[in-house]
Amino acid sequence: MKKLSLNLLLFVFGVFLCQSCDKSDKETAPQLPPYESMAIDFGEFTTNSKSALDIKTTETKVNFTVSTLTVGYWNLVLGITLAVPVVTFYQVINQTSKNIGDKTWQWEFDGTGLANTYHARLTGTIRTNDIKWEMYVSKSGIDAHDEFLWYEGTSALDGNSGQWVLYHSYALQEAVLRIDWSKTGNEVGSVKYTYVRISDNGEANQLTNGSYLQYGFTGNTSNAFYTIVYNTRNSAENDMAVNIEWSTTEYNGRIKALHYFKNSDWHCWNNMGYDIVCE
Repeated sequence: MKKLSLNLLLFVFGVFLCQSCDKSDKETAPQLPPYESMAIDFGEFTTNSKSALDIKTTETKVNFTVSTLTVGYWNLVLGITLAVPVVTFYQVINQTSKNIGDKTWQWEFDGTGLANTYHARLTGTIRTNDIKWEMYVSKSGIDAHDEFLWYEGTSALDGNSGQWVLYHSYALQEAVLRIDWSKTGNEVGSVKYTYVRISDNGEANQLTNGSYLQYGFTGNTSNAFYTIVYNTRNSAENDMAVNIEWSTTEYNGRIKALHYFKNSDWHCWNNMGYDIVCE
């Protein structure tokens, strides 16, 4: 009787272990946010104009030039802020994840550059209503530093939207940029970069808190847009707003910028980049 009870106990314990293993095996890593949630290609707007193929000199390109300079300024600011975070994110998401328990998965990457060695690890935790993401980075070599939280964010369980918050640096661990993104179909359809740093680093061209650039697509003929609200510390004007709409296939577009044109009208350019009267 005792032998039968022992065998029954071992059988039940074995079934429990198998069920536990099956459950663990069936668990899958959360869906990673798309690479484009952190980096969009501004080059498509600034280089795809056909104006470079034309040699006319009697017509002006003011509207297109103001548009590209405005977007180019943000491209520079974001490029400086996002350079290393974008690289680490790209490298990490191409690694194999590991389940580290408590509904959390981890991706790791080691890389070298400029006499330094970086270790990056991204964790994704499945929660009730979203997925929590945290990227930790440490560096050895020149200006070595311990691991710190460089950026974090959340994404919807269906993987169609989310947000990132990036911190300045190991030495200055304060929020500097927030990214809100959403997908349309299988592609990122809207990205908004908001400058959230409050402290002043003494640079005249530093953006002020609340400045933002939003990029996205529409169903209109001019199928892409930029909505930009910004001010730098060397400007007496507040909330300088710029609206840009353009076609990613024909390359014509229009801009509205009250602080520059001194009116609230649209100012258009054709597919060669030359100023035209808006229809």
